[in-house]
Amino acid sequence: MTPSAEQMVALRAYALRLISQNVPFQRGDAKYKEIVETTGWRKTPDNPGTTCGFLCHWLMWKLGVGDPAILNWTDKARRTEWKVGQNISKIWNTGRPPFKQIVQPYAPPSRQNPTVNMLELGGSMGIGGPQAGDSVFIREPGGPGGSEHVFVFLRSRKVANGLEWDTAEAGQDHGTDAKLKTRTVFLTGNFRCYTTISGNSPIRTVIGWLDLSQVEYDPAGLQAALTAAATVSA
Repeated sequence: MTPSAEQMVALRAYALRLISQNVPFQRGDAKYKEIVETTGWRKTPDNPGTTCGFLCHWLMWKLGVGDPAILNWTDKARRTEWKVGQNISKIWNTGRPPFKQIVQPYAPPSRQNPTVNMLELGGSMGIGGPQAGDSVFIREPGGPGGSEHVFVFLRSRKVANGLEWDTAEAGQDHGTDAKLKTRTVFLTGNFRCYTTISGNSPIRTVIGWLDLSQVEYDPAGLQAALTAAATVSA
């Protein structure tokens, strides 16, 4: 099932509260153990991967998402299972809805973006783009796999050279810790362009975002999240 518009307002507010309660975190603390190590994954010299996707999937699980094609988290009641190496691929979903793709991630940039860039289309008017709790995928199009990164979007505001995004991001210091960050999205005004974003070197391109309002939810998980959201806001 998908939530109603009213339910999504409550879920997105709850997402912001969950992030404020759990980010930042550092490797080894209680928040890190819940969000990362409860999956069974451990960072070791032989397993040096990043934790960026764990925060996104933990948040979706807390909000009641139940689609096994999207949620990379083990929950027997929802028939979902965490699988190594699928944190980013499940968010991207091969570019299909509920992921809103604005750039092809694995093809080198062309002179004109073959995908309609919905971020540019609405950005100049302050509309469109991700909303609180959505997972954003950034990458160097056609570049190395190490350029991939996902994070939780919190809020946006217009600035002179585009947009400022407040984000919550795991996989930071030591490839494990989580931080609250602010990134600049450089709008061009051209809906056939590639939109770049600050915060990495070399600079990355926004590939798209996973729209939480279009994801399939587990009925019991959704009700639990809405109950928790109401309790928090009471």
